[in-house]
Amino acid sequence: MRYRILLILALLISLSACEINRLRQAEELHNNRRYASAIQELDRFILTAQNGALITRAELLRSSSYLELAKMAIQRQNWPLAIRFLKISNSPESDQELALIYRTLAIEAEANRDLETSSYYLNMILREIPESILVPEVLYRKLVRYFTVNLDNPATWSTYKRLYDAYPDNPYEIQARNYASRLIPAMIDYARTLSNTGYHTDALALLFEIDKYPVVDHTVIQRIISDVYQAQAEELLVAENYLGADQMFRIALQYNPDKRAEINARLSSITQLFIERGDRYLAERDFENALIHYNKTFEIIPGYEPAVRAIERLNQVRINIARAQEVVREAENLEAGRRYSDALRLYQQAFQLEAKPEYRQKIQIMQNLIEAERNPEGFAQRIINEYRGGSLNNKLRQQKANLLTRYRPSEIRDTGWKILLSTGQYKYEARYDILTPQETFFYVWQVNLRDRTILPLNRISEELMQ
Repeated sequence: MRYRILLILALLISLSACEINRLRQAEELHNNRRYASAIQELDRFILTAQNGALITRAELLRSSSYLELAKMAIQRQNWPLAIRFLKISNSPESDQELALIYRTLAIEAEANRDLETSSYYLNMILREIPESILVPEVLYRKLVRYFTVNLDNPATWSTYKRLYDAYPDNPYEIQARNYASRLIPAMIDYARTLSNTGYHTDALALLFEIDKYPVVDHTVIQRIISDVYQAQAEELLVAENYLGADQMFRIALQYNPDKRAEINARLSSITQLFIERGDRYLAERDFENALIHYNKTFEIIPGYEPAVRAIERLNQVRINIARAQEVVREAENLEAGRRYSDALRLYQQAFQLEAKPEYRQKIQIMQNLIEAERNPEGFAQRIINEYRGGSLNNKLRQQKANLLTRYRPSEIRDTGWKILLSTGQYKYEARYDILTPQETFFYVWQVNLRDRTILPLNRISEELMQ
């Protein structure tokens, strides 16, 4: 076993020595400028070698050989062959050589007025060698072409942003400012147009973008930004969004402190608007928003007296509401015990504290129940008589008048109103019959004393109510 291991080790050492000799032969070919032969030898070596470290050395040497072949092709200006060898070489140095070739071809094409081909090679640098030191120059050349030839201002601006974002203060970026700065007046005008037509967010986005770059007077841009925020604030005022308007005015002041007197005066003028909006929230029982609007005035005018009084009024309303709820609970207990007069008094007290429709309805119901307890039949009759200003009685008289055209007075009899107890608490039936030799009319309604409603119980009664 021991001899077998020693034999294997000897074989490995022998193979390694053989591979080293082969690699040295390729290196000698490379050093003797026999690059093609070196590449052939290295290709065979890489396919058959077992030592990973030696394979890596061989790959690097092969890359160097292709680079040297490319340089020879460059000297002969055999660009296609040079490009092919450089791409196979695939090293940082070969990438820089490739970028130089693309740049040369782009310049030649431009000199021959073949701008399409020139653009193709410039784009090849950006696409294939994005880390090249030539990228700032390439971007500058593209920018100049967009501005002077294509008259494409958006593309010019986009290219400048790319150049500045990646290479600020690079000599080519500094040269490019001359072109980019010429775009600014039109961009500012467009931002103003956006703001004037209500697109404030878009206007601000454009202004903030151009303010990032050293091609503008930043003081001027920030003043325009302030104007946009102020215009937005005025629109929010018209829309009665006073909190939003206040916020926009304050942002406008941050961007242009020279407006302090103007904006403070404008803020002072809207304090009463805050009070009015707060009062509306208070009427809707939205206490949180009401308080927010009242308190907002103190940021403009500390201790603003109308706001102080409004907050006192709000707190009193809260107290009244809470007290009204307590009183209503007491009234409901009295109502459940059929103590309607006492319940009425408490419901009226609750309504004085908070004029809720529910409390008003309860007052009416209690008044009805008191009448129902005192004289139910008489109350039912009164409900009938008062229905729509006496409509039922009037229509019954009209019905009898119509019958007189067909019958003698002695042939027409009516029973008058008969009030009878009905099923259900505080419900009565009101009947009225008209009789003739050939026709009979039996009218009947159910009267709810609790809410003074009248329900027809047959078709002719329903028709009479229409």
